[in-house]
Amino acid sequence: MKSKWRDNIYDPQLDRNLISVLCNRFRERYRFLGGEEITQFIVEDILEVVEEYKRPIPEVKKGQMVWDGAEVDQGRKPGYGLSMKNTKVKPIVLTLISEEDIKMLKEGATGRAIKKAVTERIFNEALDQGVVLNHVDASLILKCAPSTVGGYVREVETEKNIQIPDRGKLHDMGRSVTHKKEIVRYMLQNYSQPEISRRTHHSGEAVDRYLRDYNRVKVL
Repeated sequence: MKSKWRDNIYDPQLDRNLISVLCNRFRERYRFLGGEEITQFIVEDILEVVEEYKRPIPEVKKGQMVWDGAEVDQGRKPGYGLSMKNTKVKPIVLTLISEEDIKMLKEGATGRAIKKAVTERIFNEALDQGVVLNHVDASLILKCAPSTVGGYVREVETEKNIQIPDRGKLHDMGRSVTHKKEIVRYMLQNYSQPEISRRTHHSGEAVDRYLRDYNRVKVL
């Protein structure tokens, strides 16, 4: 039989942790009426979110910063009815200064050219980490006006014939050209499905779905 005296000695030591402190705070300060298991579940869930926010810090390298933005997958259709308080966000690491930027400066590139390169990079880095930035995010990071970011985005898209994956396009918000229109435009220009997927940052299934919808409308 398990010895009870060991439980009496060591259980208090195991209970001396942040989870216990927060559970006690819920009960004593906030008069939370949930049971012990519910309280602990809520506390552990909150600590998981805190840990997620701390996660990128050790991964930050020279020239990088931590930023948080809206997750690509919101679990519901994003739009103006979804406030930022109710939007799923997560922290990511963005590269503000890279060796390529320094090499461009060394070769005589203008400040505008560097900022356009940074703009393209941070939007793509965010998407690679499951987040979509909007132009206000980028303007705060680059310390300029959102309209200036919009200008950078339009210039890069025109020069490279690509789509910058900002939140306006991926979540169909704001004044951005919707991804549906761009997908159809690339199709009419005879781009292949994989190339359209790459340029618009959408899955092959999503591209196929939009093109099927377009063809149905065309037939009608």
